[in-house]
Amino acid sequence: MVWMVIEQVILSACITIFSAGLLVVSILSYRRYKNTKLLIISGVFIVLFIKGLLMSYFVFDPGSSPVETLLVGSWSGVFDVVVLVLLFYATLKR
Repeated sequence: MVWMVIEQVILSACITIFSAGLLVVSILSYRRYKNTKLLIISGVFIVLFIKGLLMSYFVFDPGSSPVETLLVGSWSGVFDVVVLVLLFYATLKR
């Protein structure tokens, strides 16, 4: 049980920190090159950053119920679909 909590903490921290760093890099790249693909990729990193923040919130919230945890899992799937759609659009954009 403890390992599952540690795994969730590490996973949420990695997603949040890594996506925040890549968001900064992609925004700076967009400002330099003005490529709209980079703006779409920035949107992907914003979505991943929000997902990481939500995961972190519910991992560290001691009063979260199983229903809230299930809701976060459902929203996590929605965030993943949005990420995939944005990456697909960035790939097809000329």
